[in-house]
Amino acid sequence: GNTASFSNLDSALIHGNLDSELKKQIITHLTDLKTEFIRYFPEIDEKCEGWKFIRNPFQCEVADVSDELQEKFLELKFTSTAKEDFKELDLETFW
Repeated sequence: GNTASFSNLDSALIHGNLDSELKKQIITHLTDLKTEFIRYFPEIDEKCEGWKFIRNPFQCEVADVSDELQEKFLELKFTSTAKEDFKELDLETFW
């Protein structure tokens, strides 16, 4: 039910611009897409602490980020412009 990552869909839902058939098609498509992602990337666990920084890099600890990403993560976390961008932009635009 969270469509924040899909700004056009989110806007259409807010303004009531979707008929029920189109809504069903979107749900089916996103469900199929999720299934395909799991099939292609089975090692990615959404609840894994190592991926938590994607949702909010400024509330995440360095130890929670995988070793190969820590340097870039630190650069991002301590950049004041990135903090401001994160507050003002949606996740899709921010990343």
